[in-house]
This record gives sequence, C-alpha cells and structure tokens, in this order.
Amino acid sequence: MNRILGLDLNNLIAGFYPPSFAQIIMMLLGAYLIYMSIYYNKKPLLLLPMGVAILASNMPLPRMTTEVVNGFLGFIYSGADSGVYSILVFFAVGTMIDLGLILADPKNFFIGASSQVGIFIVFYVMSSLSVYLNLGDDIAAATSIIGAADGSLAMYMASLIAEPRYFAPIVIAAYLYMELLPILQISVTKFLTTKEERKISMSYLRHVSRGEKIIFAVISIGFCGIFLSNSFPLIAALLFGSILRESDIIKNFSVNLQKSLNGILTMIIGIAIGSRATADTFITFNTIVIFFFGFMSLILSTIIGILVAKIMNILTGGKVNPIIGSAGLSAFPIPAWGAHIYGQENSSSNCLLLHAMAVNISGIISGAVVVGILLAFFH
Repeated sequence: MNRILGLDLNNLIAGFYPPSFAQIIMMLLGAYLIYMSIYYNKKPLLLLPMGVAILASNMPLPRMTTEVVNGFLGFIYSGADSGVYSILVFFAVGTMIDLGLILADPKNFFIGASSQVGIFIVFYVMSSLSVYLNLGDDIAAATSIIGAADGSLAMYMASLIAEPRYFAPIVIAAYLYMELLPILQISVTKFLTTKEERKISMSYLRHVSRGEKIIFAVISIGFCGIFLSNSFPLIAALLFGSILRESDIIKNFSVNLQKSLNGILTMIIGIAIGSRATADTFITFNTIVIFFFGFMSLILSTIIGILVAKIMNILTGGKVNPIIGSAGLSAFPIPAWGAHIYGQENSSSNCLLLHAMAVNISGIISGAVVVGILLAFFH
C-alpha cells in the first residue's frame, strides 16, 4: 500500500513540510494581488504575474522553492538584477515623451528637477540614522529613490547597490506608491495652495521643431556620457526612444513599441519582483522601514515641487499654476494627468496638461540624473 500509481508515499510525505506563518501571509498576499487584478482590474499586467510569482516563491515544497526560484523565476529575475528591464522601460517611455514640451518653456524643467531634492533629504536622514536602523548607506540610497515614484528607477538602484533580500521591498514599495499618486497629489496640492492659485490659467507653449528636439537629445546623450556614466544607460535609452519618436521613417514601429513593449515588460517585471518576495526576506522590520522612508521621500518630492512652482508663480507675476509642481515625478504619465484633472476640477477652462507633461518629463530625466549621482558613491 505504500505505492499507489507508482508513487512512493513515504518519500512524497517526507518531501513536504508545513508552511510557516510568514509564508502563509505571503501566499495570501499573492492570492490577494491575483484577485484584485482579475476582479477589480487593478494593474492586471503587473499585479497578476506578481501574485503568481509570490505564490510560487513561497510554496513550502523544497523542490518548488529551490528549483523554481533558482530556475525559471531566477532566469526572469536576472534581467531585473542586471538592470536590463529598467533600461528597456526607459526606452519604451522615450518613444512616448515629447522633448519639445521642456524646450518650449525651460522653467517647467526647473520645477520638475527641483522635486528631486526630497530624495536627497531622505537619503541624508536615513544615512544619519543608519546606526539605529541597521541599514547601510546603499540601502538608504535605494530607498530614497522611491521618491521619484518610478518602479524602474527603484529596480535599477536596488539591483546595483542593494543586497538581493532588499530588492523586493524597495521595488514593491515604489510600484505601490505609484498607485497612490493621484490621491497624494490632490491632498498635498490642496493643503499647500489657495483656490486662487489653483485657478491660474497658463498660456500655450510655443511650437518646437523636430530638429530642435533631435539636437537636444543628441547633445544630452553626449553630456550624460561624459559626466553621468552611471546613469548613462537609462538616459541614453530614454533619449534614443525620443529620437525614434521624431523619426517619420519608423513612426509605426514606434507606436507599436508604446503599446506592446510596455505591456510585455510590465508582466516580466511583475514576475521578477514576485520571485524575490519570499517570506524570510519580506516579512521583516527593515521592510517597514523601507516603506516608511520611501513614502516620506515621495511626500517631500511632491511638496518641494509644489513650493518651487509657487515661487516661480511669484517671480513670473502670477503666470504659473502651482498644481503642475506636483507632476515633477518620474512615473509617466500618471502625475501629469493627475495635475491636469485636478486643475480642471478647480476651473473647467484650465488646461494644464502640456505644462504638467513638461514637468513630468523633467522629473523622468532628473530622476535618472539623481540615480547617476547616488551610484557614483556606491557603485
């Protein structure tokens, strides 16, 4: 009776051990992500594969945890660990952005770049408290970049300078907070601005020729290669994508990239993140610390962007709506659309989309620059 259908029941039972409490929590989290993605259509391209990978990586079977994680899931994770996925995401985003928006009004670029100051503030605070937090400066750098609200940037940083056990908490926090951006934007903007400021109507941007955009992209790639070699792959991929966007010869190819490449990358990234969200590395006190300071970094980046926009409004004699300051993050195009929609809620004739997009694009570029600066110290 010990053998049924050719299976040795003694070996089968010996190969199974009950899951720990932490593993049960992680498997429930994976099931919850699957449920939310299917029944509520919440980021299905990201959450569904992430939930499945979390379930697989936390299964109590030794064969599952060793061969699957280090085999198929390990192969998927290798692309995230090498930074390839982040570079491909920036390339795909580059095919969607219009560099002419930041060239048309340089002050919008300054507003977006100023938002990154919040990242440095949180990095300084975490570094000062490193003795008490039991986290090194490299983890502080990777955590503070969550303030850019870009999962691909956080993934790039975490893969290069952080220990593998911190990869999942850092990247999951970044992607989670991207979903909170619309609520966060409205709350912070409403608190820091007046009704009169939120009703300010901004003028149309000037037309920028295709030649200006291409020349700007080429020069920027050259300067980045000289002064920011650590973030050169990200910025070069972004600007190369924007050059493709301006090319009529491969216009249709560029459109296909926007629709398909992003979707495929999102699913693969979801699997890569979930494969490292194991109970022994995720259910820890350090995860709470990372989530807390990541949120603080995001709050500070939003606050500083709005305050700089308010200052710019004073300097220009009331021509800048401070709402666009909340779009100075890297998660394209979520913050730009959020600023535009909130602007129209305050005044139906208020169209802030192009200005908010300019600030958002500035946030993407400056976020990558900040990554290069931090990597210069740790990588």
